Amino acid sequence: MRVAWLAVVVMCAWPASGVYAQEPQTRAETLAREREEKSKDVEPPRSGRLERALLALENRRILERVLNPPEGFYPKIGNITPGSGFAIGPGYRHADVIGEEVDFSTFLVGSTQKYWIVDARLTMPELAGGRVFADVHGRRYNYREEDFFGLGPDSQSENHTTYGLRSTDFGGTAGVRVTPWLSFASGLEHMTPRVTVLDAQPDFLRSEVSAEFNTRQPRANPRQGARYAIAYQHFDDLDGSRFDFDRVEADVQQYISLYKNRRVLALRGFASVSDAADGSAVPFYFQRTLGGPDDLRGFRRFRFRDENVLLFQAEYRWEIFTAMDGAIFYDAGKVASRVEDMNFSDLESDYGIGFRFGTSNGVFLRIEGAFGSSGGPHFIFRFGHVF
Repeated sequence: MRVAWLAVVVMCAWPASGVYAQEPQTRAETLAREREEKSKDVEPPRSGRLERALLALENRRILERVLNPPEGFYPKIGNITPGSGFAIGPGYRHADVIGEEVDFSTFLVGSTQKYWIVDARLTMPELAGGRVFADVHGRRYNYREEDFFGLGPDSQSENHTTYGLRSTDFGGTAGVRVTPWLSFASGLEHMTPRVTVLDAQPDFLRSEVSAEFNTRQPRANPRQGARYAIAYQHFDDLDGSRFDFDRVEADVQQYISLYKNRRVLALRGFASVSDAADGSAVPFYFQRTLGGPDDLRGFRRFRFRDENVLLFQAEYRWEIFTAMDGAIFYDAGKVASRVEDMNFSDLESDYGIGFRFGTSNGVFLRIEGAFGSSGGPHFIFRFGHVF
């Protein structure tokens, strides 16, 4: 009987001791147990629909495969000029058309404003083991209504008019890469500009030499690095010497990476100086302009026009989520008829905010609002990056 009684006592005590062993002995253990139980019920954060869609576009490279494939037919979408409106048309690429070093590409694009351009070229990007590059190209275009407000910084918006410009151009370029980030190039192009408001215009032969230092990464949508480029051009009036002139241009871009490339400070300075020979002039349709979605964004396209141009741009860009960036920007610049007036006084300026959609392979769409200028607020819907 004693043995049986002892067995009953042990069996009754064993479950109780097991339960007591599972209970926390302190308040800290109690809190830790509660946190552990709650963590089991917490779901990982989910991305929004837009972010998931943009992430799929980037990971699957849908935009690149549809809009920018390495070979075959594709829809070419964008803008022909700042004033052309939305443009679309067929494009075609074919690699290795002559051996393994020559690629062919062509496109025909028309816009909502009845602008059109057809372009064809043979490119040789990797000759001599990648040290030499060259291309041969031809294009024909018709720009029906290009804006003109007069010449100089004091031109008035109420003097606005338009002109048509068409031309057939063909030429080629060749260059050498001294290093992956330093290259030199030269080019020659024959141009036949025809302007609707003028009776007759000469043909031109444009020659150019240039040098480029480029460490931007990635090249099509930079997050760090720099690009310093300088070019000299000579325009030769083939029907005489009324419009012979030279032009020198410098383009400086610097990208300062912040917070592991999620934030970028992008800076740009651009200057263009033209000099006509004695007794010659720079045709107005070849003069540089400011105003529009790519430079002074707070003004109408081609709002200012003259022989010399000075431009400064600054942007603070940040990653909102995959394939979508925000940007705050500031633009300032001026045109001048004399080189002596290329200074920091009387600059036109604007500021604004925008959003960009794209990947490391390039910006597909840019939506911006520009404010603070004497030209009033402007809304920008543009295909492609600003710089």
